[in-house]
Amino acid sequence: MLQEFDAERLRPHPYEADSLFRAGYAEHLAVDPEHLVSGRGITEFIRLLTRILPRDRIAVVTPDYTDSIRCVANHLPPEQDEVDTVETRLSRIAEGMARYDFVVVSNPNNPLGLHIPVADLSEVCRANPGSTLIVDEAYVDFLDGSRRSMMSTGLSNVVVLSSPNKAFGIAGVRAGAMWTLDERLRKMISGERLNWPLSFLDSAVAIAALRESSWVERTRARLLANAEVMEGMLDRRFGGVVKGVPVHYRFVACENPQRNYEELMRAGVVVRVFGTGQPGRLPGLRITAPTDEDLPKLTQALAG
Repeated sequence: MLQEFDAERLRPHPYEADSLFRAGYAEHLAVDPEHLVSGRGITEFIRLLTRILPRDRIAVVTPDYTDSIRCVANHLPPEQDEVDTVETRLSRIAEGMARYDFVVVSNPNNPLGLHIPVADLSEVCRANPGSTLIVDEAYVDFLDGSRRSMMSTGLSNVVVLSSPNKAFGIAGVRAGAMWTLDERLRKMISGERLNWPLSFLDSAVAIAALRESSWVERTRARLLANAEVMEGMLDRRFGGVVKGVPVHYRFVACENPQRNYEELMRAGVVVRVFGTGQPGRLPGLRITAPTDEDLPKLTQALAG
């Protein structure tokens, strides 16, 4: 797409970029484009929502994505020394929706990888119609099989934050969308965006990527397979692995993550470290599945 791109399209303002992206992304998501608000990735929507919503009426189920933890003051963490599971996270979501007007959660969870089924989340939302669940689905495209998104519920007290950036490997393209049936909230967020929410180049790249459905299927299958292999190696080397999660990364809970982080870095393996004492975090490492080419390097590093 970049090789064939007409640079003249960058001279005028990007009048069509927003509508073109929304139409292309809505087709990919199988939703009505009128229910989408486009923006600069999921992070922008987290910041806009937490800026306009009442600060004392919104909570986040932790551990969670860095920006959600930073932007939301009220945290719903696991009990001390409790091992977080799908069931414990679902319980805290239910408790949060009973207490707060808005509850934020990533699903699949970042960094643990745990995924709560849509049916279970929907049941909690129906039981708490006065509260709205805001779901960050940055990694939902990695789930094996058809999409398992809360967009399919048709519930008016659900907000979904979505982006093609992770699955298609285009994080440099800051494109994403907020889905909700709540027209008032869509208008509020639309009014808080900049005049030009997407550049024409961002939109063109994202649309071109979304058309490559066969590529993302092949890539996802390889990464999920390598993640299973990596899970076994990590468990043998460190223990503390969150196992059986349906995504392409694994979280390793450990008491001294910095030491393990430095060890892997010296071996040429880049990982994300979460230290002790960080609010809303569990100490440990998050490691993304390697490509086929890099798998031997990871195998060698973990063998040491």
